[in-house]
Amino acid sequence: MDKTIESYIAEITVSLNCEEEEKRDIIDEMIDHLYLLKNEYIEQGFSKEEATQKALESFGEQKQLTNGLQESLFPFYKVFKIGTWILFGLYSFIILFKLLFQRIIIRLTDYYINGDTFNRYVITSMDSERFFDFLKYNTNVIPFKNTMTYINGADRFNLDIIVNNTLGNLLIFLPLGIFLPLLFKKYNGMSKIIAASIVISFSIEILQLGLNIGQFDVDDVILNTFGAIIGFLLLKFINGAISLSKGSLFRRTI
Repeated sequence: MDKTIESYIAEITVSLNCEEEEKRDIIDEMIDHLYLLKNEYIEQGFSKEEATQKALESFGEQKQLTNGLQESLFPFYKVFKIGTWILFGLYSFIILFKLLFQRIIIRLTDYYINGDTFNRYVITSMDSERFFDFLKYNTNVIPFKNTMTYINGADRFNLDIIVNNTLGNLLIFLPLGIFLPLLFKKYNGMSKIIAASIVISFSIEILQLGLNIGQFDVDDVILNTFGAIIGFLLLKFINGAISLSKGSLFRRTI
């Protein structure tokens, strides 16, 4: 393949927000059109280098082509991008507030205003004031241990506690699996979504434990990650359904 044409096409398509398969189809169509133009100029007597330059000049300016393609892919892309960032910011604030800031506020209110030394978020005992004793009572590293306890102990726990600690942990990270691929191109694969979800959830769990505003539970990390995976698969399904309804996006712009 002509390196000049390859570089020209890469600059046009690199910033397109679409599925890789869809981008590959666009690139293939652009290659066909450019080589067709190049061969026409060669038949007119131009050298290969001159024909390449003529083909690129007649094909169009790269930035305009990129904008045209993106407009074909998504007519309201800019508005959508801004709206997605706003929703992601709101989602991030809600998550951090519910899991960290709200608990800190409640702890400070209990202690400094109400004079209550009891910590509602962690287990303490007169016989367990040492660090390792604290970890023993406030950490769970056995997968699904607490989840099965909630499910099997429906007669011992309120329904809201069971839902919050099972279904709630799934749903709270579901939007993350949607926002990350929409806003950051590097999160275009399942493995990257899983890694990001684990890191974020694990960090929150550690912060809760370190600040004495929650227990560390590996089940939360697992369920949060599953929630993000569900969100990612949902986004893939929607994208696939939309792609099936489209024809050749590239041909609409030329």
